[in-house]
Amino acid sequence: MLAEERKTIIKKSELSEYLAYCRSTVWPSIRTAGGQILCVVGGVIGKPKTHLVQITSFNNFDDLKTSQGAWAVDRSEFIEHEAVSLLQSISTRPKEIIPPEDRRPFYGLRKFYISSSNVKEFVECSEDGIWPRMEKMGASIIGMWTTLSSTTPTEITLLTGYNSPTHWEQTRFDSIKSNELQDQIWDREEALRNRRNDITLNTYVDFMESVEF
Repeated sequence: MLAEERKTIIKKSELSEYLAYCRSTVWPSIRTAGGQILCVVGGVIGKPKTHLVQITSFNNFDDLKTSQGAWAVDRSEFIEHEAVSLLQSISTRPKEIIPPEDRRPFYGLRKFYISSSNVKEFVECSEDGIWPRMEKMGASIIGMWTTLSSTTPTEITLLTGYNSPTHWEQTRFDSIKSNELQDQIWDREEALRNRRNDITLNTYVDFMESVEF
């Protein structure tokens, strides 16, 4: 499964107008072309609200190519700068269809940089060691991707949904161990979490708010 990550910096006075234009014209056209819009978010922590990121999933390259017609109209009246990256999924997410119950009002868009030889292990540590507890706490793992083009180090993108800024903070702290079974789960999670940290060369996160609706 392919994805397009589109980063757009909007002129300060044009944000509302640009979003209205996208809702009426751009996004319907993308959906018609076969794209599933996973998120459209603006900065809260790490980026200003005029810094938008849209991640759109496609089943194949032909659909992605067809969708580019939605962006072909001159939008310079709204935009200061725009950059696009093509991504490929490397985990069990995203799902083929993101159900409404998986959507969240806030998202953490995290970038990791690792050696290309560690990608498989990085994904396993995430899926088995970190995501289960986060999902149990109500977070929604939308997807994990790497760039379609090979880079050194390899860039990994992780998109996770949260109910609020407080909810995001809560998932960043370890819960309290309550019994022997929980201790065993905790120990395995901690080992996988530590291993993922060990193979991560660098990472940062932008906390963002959905602006799609």
